[in-house]
Amino acid sequence: MSRNLNTIIGMVLAAGVMLAAAPAPGQSQRAAGLAHIEAARHAAKYDNAVLFDHTCARLLVGADLPFGRIPRPIDDRDPANYKTDPVRVFDNLYYVGEKLQWGATPSAWAVVTSEGIILIDTMFEDSMHDLILGGFEKLGLDPADIKTILLTHGHSDHVGGARYLQENYHPKVIMGGPDWDQMEQSERFRGPKPARDASAVDGQKLTLGDTTISIFLTPGHTPGTISLLIPVTDNGTPHLAALWGGTGMQYDAAEYSKQAARFRGIVAEAGADVILSTHPQLDNSDVKLPLVKKRRSGDPNPYVVGNQVVEDYLTVAHECAAAATLMPDEYAAYLGR
Repeated sequence: MSRNLNTIIGMVLAAGVMLAAAPAPGQSQRAAGLAHIEAARHAAKYDNAVLFDHTCARLLVGADLPFGRIPRPIDDRDPANYKTDPVRVFDNLYYVGEKLQWGATPSAWAVVTSEGIILIDTMFEDSMHDLILGGFEKLGLDPADIKTILLTHGHSDHVGGARYLQENYHPKVIMGGPDWDQMEQSERFRGPKPARDASAVDGQKLTLGDTTISIFLTPGHTPGTISLLIPVTDNGTPHLAALWGGTGMQYDAAEYSKQAARFRGIVAEAGADVILSTHPQLDNSDVKLPLVKKRRSGDPNPYVVGNQVVEDYLTVAHECAAAATLMPDEYAAYLGR
Protein backbone atom coordinates (compact mmCIF):
# COMPACT_ATOMS: atom_id res chain seq x y z
CA MET A 1 0.00 0.00 0.00
CA SER A 2 1.41 3.42 -0.90
CA ARG A 3 2.36 5.96 1.76
CA ASN A 4 -0.13 8.42 0.23
CA LEU A 5 -2.96 5.92 0.44
CA ASN A 6 -2.00 5.08 4.02
CA THR A 7 -2.07 8.79 4.81
CA ILE A 8 -5.52 9.23 3.27
CA ILE A 9 -6.88 6.25 5.20
CA GLY A 10 -5.31 7.58 8.40
CA MET A 11 -6.90 10.99 7.86
CA VAL A 12 -10.29 9.39 7.26
CA LEU A 13 -9.95 7.24 10.38
CA ALA A 14 -8.84 10.24 12.42
CA ALA A 15 -11.83 12.24 11.23
CA GLY A 16 -14.13 9.34 12.04
CA VAL A 17 -12.77 9.00 15.57
CA MET A 18 -13.14 12.74 16.18
CA LEU A 19 -16.74 12.58 15.04
CA ALA A 20 -17.24 9.62 17.38
CA ALA A 21 -16.60 11.92 20.36
CA ALA A 22 -20.36 12.54 20.37
CA PRO A 23 -22.44 9.67 21.76
CA ALA A 24 -24.17 7.41 19.26
CA PRO A 25 -28.00 7.44 19.25
CA GLY A 26 -29.22 5.88 22.48
CA GLN A 27 -25.74 5.84 24.01
CA SER A 28 -25.02 7.76 27.20
CA GLN A 29 -22.13 10.21 27.39
CA ARG A 30 -20.40 7.97 29.92
CA ALA A 31 -20.75 4.90 27.69
CA ALA A 32 -19.30 6.87 24.80
CA GLY A 33 -16.43 8.02 27.01
CA LEU A 34 -15.71 4.46 28.12
CA ALA A 35 -15.67 3.41 24.45
CA HIS A 36 -12.91 5.95 23.83
CA ILE A 37 -10.99 4.58 26.81
CA GLU A 38 -11.31 1.07 25.40
CA ALA A 39 -9.99 2.30 22.06
CA ALA A 40 -7.03 3.86 23.88
CA ARG A 41 -6.41 0.62 25.78
CA HIS A 42 -6.35 -1.28 22.49
CA ALA A 43 -3.78 1.13 21.05
CA ALA A 44 -1.60 1.31 24.17
CA LYS A 45 -0.20 -2.23 24.38
CA TYR A 46 3.20 -2.43 26.11
CA ASP A 47 4.96 0.53 24.50
CA ASN A 48 2.35 3.14 25.44
CA ALA A 49 0.95 1.68 28.65
CA VAL A 50 2.38 4.42 30.89
CA LEU A 51 0.76 7.13 28.76
CA PHE A 52 -2.55 5.26 29.04
CA ASP A 53 -2.28 5.31 32.84
CA HIS A 54 -1.20 8.97 32.82
CA THR A 55 -4.32 9.99 30.91
CA CYS A 56 -7.10 7.38 30.80
CA ALA A 57 -6.49 5.58 34.11
CA ARG A 58 -6.03 8.87 35.95
CA LEU A 59 -9.24 10.12 34.36
CA LEU A 60 -11.13 7.18 35.90
CA VAL A 61 -9.35 7.16 39.27
CA GLY A 62 -8.92 10.90 39.73
CA ALA A 63 -6.02 13.02 40.93
CA ASP A 64 -5.32 10.54 43.75
CA LEU A 65 -3.52 8.48 41.11
CA PRO A 66 -0.10 10.17 40.85
CA PHE A 67 1.36 11.14 37.51
CA GLY A 68 3.01 8.03 36.10
CA ARG A 69 1.73 6.04 39.11
CA ILE A 70 4.73 7.26 41.16
CA PRO A 71 4.06 9.65 44.08
CA ARG A 72 6.18 12.79 44.34
CA PRO A 73 9.06 12.23 46.77
CA ILE A 74 9.60 14.71 49.58
CA ASP A 75 13.13 15.53 48.41
CA ASP A 76 12.80 15.56 44.62
CA ARG A 77 14.92 18.76 44.39
CA ASP A 78 17.82 17.16 46.20
CA PRO A 79 20.54 16.99 43.51
CA ALA A 80 21.59 13.57 44.78
CA ASN A 81 18.18 12.28 43.73
CA TYR A 82 17.79 13.87 40.29
CA LYS A 83 21.40 13.76 39.07
CA THR A 84 22.30 11.33 36.32
CA ASP A 85 24.84 11.11 33.53
CA PRO A 86 24.01 12.41 30.05
CA VAL A 87 23.33 9.77 27.42
CA ARG A 88 24.03 9.86 23.70
CA VAL A 89 20.80 8.36 22.37
CA PHE A 90 21.46 8.94 18.65
CA ASP A 91 24.47 10.22 16.74
CA ASN A 92 23.15 13.78 17.07
CA LEU A 93 20.76 13.59 20.05
CA TYR A 94 21.65 13.57 23.75
CA TYR A 95 19.49 13.15 26.85
CA VAL A 96 20.53 15.80 29.39
CA GLY A 97 17.46 15.55 31.60
CA GLU A 98 16.78 14.46 35.16
CA LYS A 99 16.87 10.96 36.58
CA LEU A 100 13.34 9.63 36.93
CA GLN A 101 11.96 10.12 40.44
CA TRP A 102 8.22 10.41 39.76
CA GLY A 103 5.86 10.96 36.85
CA ALA A 104 6.54 14.70 36.60
CA THR A 105 10.34 14.40 36.42
CA PRO A 106 11.35 16.63 33.47
CA SER A 107 13.46 15.80 30.42
CA ALA A 108 15.82 17.90 28.31
CA TRP A 109 17.29 17.02 24.90
CA ALA A 110 20.28 18.43 23.02
CA VAL A 111 20.35 18.21 19.21
CA VAL A 112 23.89 18.68 17.92
CA THR A 113 24.14 20.10 14.39
CA SER A 114 27.00 21.11 12.14
CA GLU A 115 26.59 24.75 13.21
CA GLY A 116 25.67 24.52 16.87
CA ILE A 117 23.21 23.02 19.33
CA ILE A 118 19.43 23.16 19.61
CA LEU A 119 18.34 22.58 23.22
CA ILE A 120 14.83 21.30 23.88
CA ASP A 121 13.55 22.40 27.30
CA THR A 122 15.67 23.60 30.22
CA MET A 123 13.98 21.99 33.27
CA PHE A 124 14.40 23.77 36.62
CA GLU A 125 17.26 26.20 37.13
CA ASP A 126 19.02 23.85 39.57
CA SER A 127 18.87 20.79 37.31
CA MET A 128 19.83 22.94 34.31
CA HIS A 129 23.11 23.79 36.07
CA ASP A 130 23.71 20.22 37.23
CA LEU A 131 22.57 18.27 34.17
CA ILE A 132 22.64 20.51 31.10
CA LEU A 133 25.76 22.51 31.88
CA GLY A 134 27.26 19.64 33.88
CA GLY A 135 26.26 17.16 31.18
CA PHE A 136 27.76 19.30 28.44
CA GLU A 137 31.06 19.34 30.33
CA LYS A 138 31.04 15.54 30.57
CA LEU A 139 30.20 15.23 26.87
CA GLY A 140 32.79 17.75 25.74
CA LEU A 141 30.09 20.09 24.42
CA ASP A 142 30.30 23.87 24.78
CA PRO A 143 27.16 25.65 26.09
CA ALA A 144 28.25 28.67 24.04
CA ASP A 145 27.30 26.55 21.01
CA ILE A 146 23.62 26.55 22.07
CA LYS A 147 22.12 28.68 19.30
CA THR A 148 18.42 27.98 19.88
CA ILE A 149 16.32 26.83 22.82
CA LEU A 150 12.93 25.31 22.04
CA LEU A 151 10.59 25.39 25.03
CA THR A 152 7.79 22.88 24.51
CA HIS A 153 5.52 24.73 26.93
CA GLY A 154 5.60 27.34 29.65
CA HIS A 155 5.56 25.29 32.84
CA SER A 156 8.37 26.06 35.27
CA ASP A 157 9.77 22.51 35.19
CA HIS A 158 10.54 23.01 31.48
CA VAL A 159 11.59 26.67 31.26
CA GLY A 160 13.22 27.36 34.64
CA GLY A 161 16.80 27.17 33.38
CA ALA A 162 16.25 29.24 30.25
CA ARG A 163 16.88 32.69 31.69
CA TYR A 164 20.38 31.84 32.93
CA LEU A 165 21.25 30.39 29.52
CA GLN A 166 19.82 33.48 27.81
CA GLU A 167 21.82 35.87 29.94
CA ASN A 168 25.10 33.96 29.72
CA TYR A 169 25.14 32.34 26.25
CA HIS A 170 22.56 34.41 24.31
CA PRO A 171 20.67 31.72 22.38
CA LYS A 172 17.40 32.48 20.63
CA VAL A 173 14.48 31.16 22.72
CA ILE A 174 11.31 29.97 20.98
CA MET A 175 8.02 29.12 22.73
CA GLY A 176 4.35 29.20 21.81
CA GLY A 177 2.97 32.74 21.96
CA PRO A 178 0.05 31.95 24.32
CA ASP A 179 2.51 30.38 26.77
CA TRP A 180 4.72 33.48 26.69
CA ASP A 181 1.56 35.48 27.54
CA GLN A 182 0.42 33.13 30.28
CA MET A 183 3.85 32.90 31.90
CA GLU A 184 4.38 36.66 31.90
CA GLN A 185 0.96 37.29 33.45
CA SER A 186 1.20 34.57 36.09
CA GLU A 187 1.87 35.65 39.67
CA ARG A 188 2.21 32.04 40.80
CA PHE A 189 4.99 31.04 38.42
CA ARG A 190 7.83 29.29 40.24
CA GLY A 191 11.40 30.16 39.37
CA PRO A 192 12.99 32.65 36.95
CA LYS A 193 11.05 33.57 33.84
CA PRO A 194 12.92 33.70 30.53
CA ALA A 195 12.72 36.98 28.65
CA ARG A 196 10.30 36.87 25.71
CA ASP A 197 12.15 36.21 22.50
CA ALA A 198 10.40 34.47 19.58
CA SER A 199 6.96 32.89 19.28
CA ALA A 200 6.62 29.56 17.48
CA VAL A 201 4.63 29.44 14.24
CA ASP A 202 2.65 26.34 13.27
CA GLY A 203 4.54 24.43 10.58
CA GLN A 204 7.71 26.44 11.19
CA LYS A 205 11.01 24.95 9.98
CA LEU A 206 13.95 25.62 12.27
CA THR A 207 17.19 25.01 10.40
CA LEU A 208 20.60 25.05 12.03
CA GLY A 209 23.46 23.72 9.93
CA ASP A 210 22.61 20.26 8.61
CA THR A 211 19.44 19.81 10.73
CA THR A 212 15.87 21.05 10.24
CA ILE A 213 13.33 20.59 13.04
CA SER A 214 9.64 21.01 12.22
CA ILE A 215 7.52 22.83 14.82
CA PHE A 216 3.77 22.42 15.28
CA LEU A 217 1.42 24.25 17.64
CA THR A 218 -0.47 21.60 19.60
CA PRO A 219 -2.40 23.32 22.43
CA GLY A 220 -4.15 21.23 25.04
CA HIS A 221 -1.58 20.63 27.77
CA THR A 222 -1.11 24.40 27.79
CA PRO A 223 -2.53 27.02 25.40
CA GLY A 224 0.79 27.30 23.54
CA THR A 225 2.29 23.80 23.62
CA ILE A 226 4.52 22.90 20.68
CA SER A 227 5.40 19.46 19.30
CA LEU A 228 8.36 18.61 17.10
CA LEU A 229 9.70 16.40 14.34
CA ILE A 230 13.44 15.91 14.82
CA PRO A 231 15.68 14.14 12.27
CA VAL A 232 18.21 11.86 13.96
CA THR A 233 20.73 9.25 12.82
CA ASP A 234 21.80 6.00 14.44
CA ASN A 235 25.25 4.89 13.29
CA GLY A 236 24.54 6.91 10.15
CA THR A 237 21.07 5.45 9.51
CA PRO A 238 18.40 8.19 9.39
CA HIS A 239 15.33 8.12 11.63
CA LEU A 240 12.69 10.67 12.54
CA ALA A 241 11.73 11.44 16.14
CA ALA A 242 8.33 12.83 17.09
CA LEU A 243 8.27 14.76 20.37
CA TRP A 244 4.78 15.27 21.79
CA GLY A 245 5.18 18.50 23.70
CA GLY A 246 2.67 18.03 26.52
CA THR A 247 1.44 14.74 27.94
CA GLY A 248 -1.35 15.85 30.25
CA MET A 249 -4.67 17.41 29.30
CA GLN A 250 -4.62 20.13 31.96
CA TYR A 251 -5.57 23.10 29.77
CA ASP A 252 -8.30 21.85 27.42
CA ALA A 253 -9.20 18.19 26.85
CA ALA A 254 -11.13 18.86 23.62
CA GLU A 255 -8.20 20.77 22.11
CA TYR A 256 -5.75 18.16 23.36
CA SER A 257 -7.77 15.42 21.65
CA LYS A 258 -7.99 17.39 18.40
CA GLN A 259 -4.29 18.21 18.31
CA ALA A 260 -3.20 14.65 19.16
CA ALA A 261 -5.24 13.40 16.20
CA ARG A 262 -3.74 16.10 13.97
CA PHE A 263 -0.18 15.37 15.05
CA ARG A 264 -0.84 11.65 14.52
CA GLY A 265 -1.65 12.44 10.89
CA ILE A 266 1.54 14.48 10.62
CA VAL A 267 3.76 11.70 12.02
CA ALA A 268 2.02 9.12 9.84
CA GLU A 269 2.74 11.10 6.69
CA ALA A 270 6.30 11.91 7.77
CA GLY A 271 7.05 8.31 8.79
CA ALA A 272 8.31 9.12 12.30
CA ASP A 273 9.63 5.97 13.98
CA VAL A 274 10.87 7.36 17.33
CA ILE A 275 8.71 8.81 20.10
CA LEU A 276 10.12 11.28 22.64
CA SER A 277 8.50 13.03 25.58
CA THR A 278 9.17 15.92 27.93
CA HIS A 279 9.13 13.48 30.86
CA PRO A 280 11.31 10.35 30.94
CA GLN A 281 8.63 7.97 32.12
CA LEU A 282 6.20 8.91 29.36
CA ASP A 283 8.46 7.73 26.52
CA ASN A 284 9.88 4.87 28.62
CA SER A 285 13.23 6.66 28.85
CA ASP A 286 13.61 5.27 32.37
CA VAL A 287 14.00 1.86 30.68
CA LYS A 288 15.44 2.91 27.32
CA LEU A 289 18.31 5.08 28.61
CA PRO A 290 19.90 2.17 30.55
CA LEU A 291 19.35 -0.04 27.50
CA VAL A 292 21.17 2.48 25.32
CA LYS A 293 24.10 2.54 27.75
CA LYS A 294 24.30 -1.29 27.74
CA ARG A 295 23.82 -1.54 23.98
CA ARG A 296 26.37 -3.65 22.09
CA SER A 297 27.49 -3.32 18.50
CA GLY A 298 24.70 -4.55 16.24
CA ASP A 299 21.97 -4.25 18.89
CA PRO A 300 18.87 -2.27 17.86
CA ASN A 301 18.35 1.20 19.26
CA PRO A 302 15.55 0.86 21.86
CA TYR A 303 14.18 4.27 20.89
CA VAL A 304 13.41 3.12 17.34
CA VAL A 305 9.93 1.69 17.83
CA GLY A 306 8.43 2.04 14.34
CA ASN A 307 5.82 4.35 12.90
CA GLN A 308 2.83 2.34 14.14
CA VAL A 309 3.89 2.64 17.78
CA VAL A 310 4.34 6.40 17.35
CA GLU A 311 0.86 6.66 15.81
CA ASP A 312 -0.55 4.50 18.61
CA TYR A 313 1.02 6.81 21.21
CA LEU A 314 -0.94 9.71 19.77
CA THR A 315 -4.06 7.57 19.45
CA VAL A 316 -3.90 6.95 23.20
CA ALA A 317 -3.52 10.68 23.84
CA HIS A 318 -6.40 11.51 21.49
CA GLU A 319 -8.81 8.85 22.76
CA CYS A 320 -8.23 9.52 26.46
CA ALA A 321 -8.81 13.23 25.96
CA ALA A 322 -11.91 12.50 23.87
CA ALA A 323 -13.21 10.47 26.81
CA ALA A 324 -12.52 13.40 29.14
CA THR A 325 -14.74 15.68 27.06
CA LEU A 326 -17.63 13.25 27.57
CA MET A 327 -17.03 12.64 31.28
CA PRO A 328 -17.01 16.10 32.94
CA ASP A 329 -17.13 14.82 36.53
CA GLU A 330 -14.20 12.50 35.93
CA TYR A 331 -12.31 15.25 34.10
CA ALA A 332 -12.79 17.61 37.04
CA ALA A 333 -11.42 14.91 39.36
CA TYR A 334 -8.49 14.33 36.96
CA LEU A 335 -7.67 18.03 37.35
CA GLY A 336 -7.98 17.75 41.12
CA ARG A 337 -11.00 20.04 41.24
